Amino acid sequence: MTLMAEATNQSSALSSDESRNHDLGRSPETLFASRRDALIGGAVILGGAALLGAVDTSGGRILCPFRLATGLDCPFCGGTRATHSFLNAEIGRAFDHNVLVAFLVPVALLIGVLLLWRGITGRGWRVPIPTRNVWIALGFITVAFWVLRNIPAFSWLGSS
Repeated sequence: MTLMAEATNQSSALSSDESRNHDLGRSPETLFASRRDALIGGAVILGGAALLGAVDTSGGRILCPFRLATGLDCPFCGGTRATHSFLNAEIGRAFDHNVLVAFLVPVALLIGVLLLWRGITGRGWRVPIPTRNVWIALGFITVAFWVLRNIPAFSWLGSS
């Protein structure tokens, strides 16, 4: 088989995969591309938020294995309490428990609402797949927060 014929076969295979994805309502550039997936994703996000908002998270045991082993906070220590506080309109307390999570909660709620809306109506915003650079930036932010919250000069970042 010649190189030209092989390239043509590969091109037609790709276009058939793309048309199959289009026919199924899937897009390679978006998460939750189908209405069903968007509906399920939105319901899980908002249902989880409702559960965390309703459950009393005060007191209790330390659940973080990193904190149990080292005595230091991981990036998400206090995240459950921060989410609960945020959902109960205790914004200051949410930031006291975990600054990073307190910033992420409204973003997650907005994504949940938009996904649910698109799942119900078929219209609305599609969640783009984050680029590699976005993931790298989020990783740097998380690691920097992790390190800073365990330095005594930045003790105000630790979970309370």
